Amino acid sequence: MDLSVILISKNQGWNIKRLIESVFIGADAVVSKEVILVDSASTDDTISIARNYPIRIIQLLSDQRLTSHAGRYIGYKNSLGDLILFLDGDMELCKGWLEQAMIVLKNNPDAAIVNGQWIDLPTTTPHDDKKHLELRNYSQADVEITEVGGAAMYKRSVLKEVGPFNPHLYSDGEPELSVRVRHAGYRIIRVGHPIAFHFSDPSDAISTLFKRWKRNLWLGMGQNMRQHLGTALFWPYVKERGYGCLPLIGLLVGIICIISSIVTGSWFLFIVWSSLLILLIILELLVKKSLYRTIYGLIQRILVVDGTVRGFFIKPMNPETFPDKYEIIQ
Repeated sequence: MDLSVILISKNQGWNIKRLIESVFIGADAVVSKEVILVDSASTDDTISIARNYPIRIIQLLSDQRLTSHAGRYIGYKNSLGDLILFLDGDMELCKGWLEQAMIVLKNNPDAAIVNGQWIDLPTTTPHDDKKHLELRNYSQADVEITEVGGAAMYKRSVLKEVGPFNPHLYSDGEPELSVRVRHAGYRIIRVGHPIAFHFSDPSDAISTLFKRWKRNLWLGMGQNMRQHLGTALFWPYVKERGYGCLPLIGLLVGIICIISSIVTGSWFLFIVWSSLLILLIILELLVKKSLYRTIYGLIQRILVVDGTVRGFFIKPMNPETFPDKYEIIQ
């Protein structure tokens, strides 16, 4: 089989029709293909809508940790295509991308992953309210990149070689897999044509940061560091994804300064550390020119550090031990 398209969803009945139909339109020229919906125990009408299409439907059971990485892993295990295109449930495949992506892979044998630019739109965008968007205005030249997100196409042969998505991760699965792929000598290419419309309503509210923290969305960075500790992948991953490392080092230095000051009775080191911290905050305020954005950034760093540390102490697990707890609906 030439192509497997794996759709990842959770309570996205509001968009699943649009997504599935865009896949059949976008992949119309591919004769040998399959479309698989991997659903994370949706409680809305996602499944009932998806049943109206000639696709396979796999639903992960609710008595387990449900993540997009688990869905990608189960979808990969149940697919047959030489090429595997992953799309998230809040997307719509852009017509024309797949043809260009296949040409790029054919002309670049060392390319293992291809993706494209997302076009962000509000979730309230009507089904047919994108005709005014000229995709050519978004087109760019093909370019080599270091990592991909939720929408990308992979060569199965490479995933067999380096390993698929790690279903035990809470987050950061795509960047981690990208590091493994590039370390094996393969390239990642962003096709000039946009890959998908992405329907979302992003919020820069501080409360959103805490919601993400409660969902453990920053644990994956620490999990990956622990997973690759002592391997050739550790430093490449830390260099690219260790956002919490420098703030953590700064925090540890501060703790050492406090302890030293208490023991010696001299507060010189603590005063120096505090002064540097205040100076960095002032510099960030000058750069961002917004007190709110500065506070937002500080809170985000603290939460990333927390997630990185907690994730690091989660015992690594082999993807093959992930339980096959799912139901084949169709």
